[in-house]
Amino acid sequence: MCFNAIHGHPGEDGTILAYFDLIGLKHTSAPFYQMALTFNKRDCLSVVKQYGIKTATSYYIDKGAKINVKEIIAKVGLPCFVKPNNAGSSFGISKAKTEAEIIPAIEKAFNEDSQILIEEFLDGPEISVGVLNYKGKIKVLPMTEIVTENDFFDYEAKYLGKSEEITPARISDEIHRKIEKAAIKVYRKLHMSGFSRAEYILVNNEPYFLEINTVPGLTNASLIPQQAEAAGISLENLFHNAIEMALNN
Repeated sequence: MCFNAIHGHPGEDGTILAYFDLIGLKHTSAPFYQMALTFNKRDCLSVVKQYGIKTATSYYIDKGAKINVKEIIAKVGLPCFVKPNNAGSSFGISKAKTEAEIIPAIEKAFNEDSQILIEEFLDGPEISVGVLNYKGKIKVLPMTEIVTENDFFDYEAKYLGKSEEITPARISDEIHRKIEKAAIKVYRKLHMSGFSRAEYILVNNEPYFLEINTVPGLTNASLIPQQAEAAGISLENLFHNAIEMALNN
């Protein structure tokens, strides 16, 4: 079997997993279609919205299409986030604070992908939630509150120490229950299996879904292992469980 730890293409977008299915090789990730769907931010948001999950207002642009900055601002407002549709590790993401910053942000995003989405700015704390299949049941790990020194949780904040990760998150039991309910619903409705880490923004104590990562970092310093440790699950047990679940699938 394969323990899939490949970020982006071809591990997180389902490409190599479709090949594994063809040759009958088991793996630790969700089925290839689920991986492809969740890697495509626009498609993933479209699906979860149908199940009552709150998301940011968004605007989509394909490369070569006419860009109407006034129309974008009318829909999502300022500031707004401009993101490549299929990219990880916050590559190509910008926070546009003024009308003049939108076109450069779009050009930057198009360097990473031919499809982009522009989302309204959601003002609130960011909560990262690990959900996985543990011993045959869906388990929500202790949540992490992201406190970044930068404008948002960008590449520097994620990988160069420009953020503080507080596990468990400093939230009330009521808010914890709301996020947990949403996280389990997303995991089930997307027919996920294996590891996942979803990001939510709290706005007026309501969780808004941003995205889901299906090949999250798994080093000692990564969020999923931090959350597992807070739940009393060692990295060894976490990996052993993933392998066991894959072999029994």
